[in-house]
Amino acid sequence: MSNNWQHNFKHVTPGEPVDAGVVSRPDRALQDRTEYLRARLDASALGQALFDVNATVAPDLQPGEPVYWNATTQRYERALAAVEPAPGTQTLVTSPSSDVMGLCFKKKAVTLGDIVLRGIVQLPEIENAVTGPVLAGRYYLSADQSGKLVKDKPPVSVSVCYVQGAKDNCADAPWVVVMPQVRDFVEDHVHYRFDLVARPAGEHDPVDAAAAGVHTITSADATLEGWLPASNAVFAGKAPTGAKFGYNLAQHIALSRVWPPLPVQAVAVLWDKGVDRVGATEIPLGPTGLCVVNKDGIWWMSDCYGEVPWPATLDTAVVSESSIAEVDCPLAETMRVVLVFLRMVFGNDRSVVTSLKPAANSPITIANCDGLPPNSDAALTGDLELGLNLAFLVDPNEALGGQAFKEITSEFKFKKGWIAEGVRAGSGPLTVTGTHTRVLTSAEKTALGLPSNDTSTLKQGIITLAYDDQLVEREISPQIIRLADTVERLYQDIPYLGFPDGQDAAVRVRLNVPASNLGDVLKMKIRVQLFGRGGTSITPATLPAMTMTYRRLSRPASGGTVLPTTDTSLTFNAAVAVTIDTAIEIESQSFTVTEGDTVLVTLSRAGSVDSYAAEVGMLRMTGVVFVP
Repeated sequence: MSNNWQHNFKHVTPGEPVDAGVVSRPDRALQDRTEYLRARLDASALGQALFDVNATVAPDLQPGEPVYWNATTQRYERALAAVEPAPGTQTLVTSPSSDVMGLCFKKKAVTLGDIVLRGIVQLPEIENAVTGPVLAGRYYLSADQSGKLVKDKPPVSVSVCYVQGAKDNCADAPWVVVMPQVRDFVEDHVHYRFDLVARPAGEHDPVDAAAAGVHTITSADATLEGWLPASNAVFAGKAPTGAKFGYNLAQHIALSRVWPPLPVQAVAVLWDKGVDRVGATEIPLGPTGLCVVNKDGIWWMSDCYGEVPWPATLDTAVVSESSIAEVDCPLAETMRVVLVFLRMVFGNDRSVVTSLKPAANSPITIANCDGLPPNSDAALTGDLELGLNLAFLVDPNEALGGQAFKEITSEFKFKKGWIAEGVRAGSGPLTVTGTHTRVLTSAEKTALGLPSNDTSTLKQGIITLAYDDQLVEREISPQIIRLADTVERLYQDIPYLGFPDGQDAAVRVRLNVPASNLGDVLKMKIRVQLFGRGGTSITPATLPAMTMTYRRLSRPASGGTVLPTTDTSLTFNAAVAVTIDTAIEIESQSFTVTEGDTVLVTLSRAGSVDSYAAEVGMLRMTGVVFVP
């Protein structure tokens, strides 16, 4: 659509060459005029509205979204309700993005569109700027998302448009009245006027006050309306120096809801003593005046007789004035203390942070950027700096239990899980020590299946595990048994190997040492259980001396290991006096072995030459591996 109205037509002149460009020149000019008029008619058909057509816009701008003019980029961009500090002052001013010019009506290209500045238009694309359904009513500029509209009035309030909705049953597209607000909302304020309660919140004796020349409040009651001694605990020590009384704001609900005045200097106190119909007088404020008003409350600076905010003759011990019969003439006068102030709509504690104070025992510190002492009253407003003292978070008391925080999720939540709370030693050769110990709780004993009188402790901190297994009774049974003139017998249903009397006999066994989990330095001894058939049940007989030898075959190394060919003698003292059919256990001399060894052991009896005139039975032969 052309923005220019063609005033002149360039017709074909004599002598010009006749071609399509020359002949169609007046037709094109007429076409431009026609399109220009059509665009204006379309705008008129849409409603009474003012447009900035073919305007440069930001690429991310969508139809229906509110815009402002960015003088730096020279284009319309998404608007956002915001304020910013004024350079060189401690005041706030509206940001340029708050100056709404209108709504984007149509996008013609990525950076080209029509902006409706004022008026009424049918705009179905208004849904691009609204979260949720589009409802009838006034819409304000969002303070959270650029280019968005909200129905609830935000603190930074910029009225943009009014949605009328569809005007008939045949149309679904809403009609929108575009009327951006141009006034400065930062300067909006509300005026307040409150009558303060002109009596003490306690007991007052006018006779004592007249005699002493000063007024006092006894039996102060912080649950009553009125004035309290400035030293009352309800004020938490916030009374200014020299203050005599403080107004009990907490009991004046309507006033406490809009306290403090903002700015606090925008306040006046009017005092009508109720004498001779003089009326109210504005009293001087400040430390040298009669009253001080600050963010913490209202403070009366004098207790002199007749200079307090209640009648000097008020006697709280008598019937209240409200119960006294009214007299028509003359009209009764009463004392009044009137508080008048204004409060900014924006920039107060209902819309922005006016001060910041850490909670009791909080690890957070707040410091004023001007260098004032951290967490002091003077350092809680203005430009602030937050600090975090994590040392304050350490509780000296231990927390029992095996759950701990392990992870912070993307939703800023802590995830907890189980960890080892401690280690407890059970039965066996395992020894547990720790740098810290504690007694098991009753619940922990129950969970572990321990009796309530169990005295075992839980080891915590740096844990040391010691496996004190000396391989005691780690017996290795024989894998292969070779008999040489030794016979298998069954005596009294007990199987055994017999070394007969009168002949030589031997038994050779193979013992396999496990290849792991035993240790680096090992010893082996041979344990044999023998019994004799000689002697009687009363008279013992000495068993014959027997010979024991061994041969150790080391675990083959890489490339192979040559087999040994000779045995080594072992001390084996079998010459023990025993009664008939009595079993004894004899251990041999120990010898060195290593993991993975194969040990061949031979036990021999020279029965042809020994003097034991009976058979010797062997019940069992095992190898015992141990750590020396």
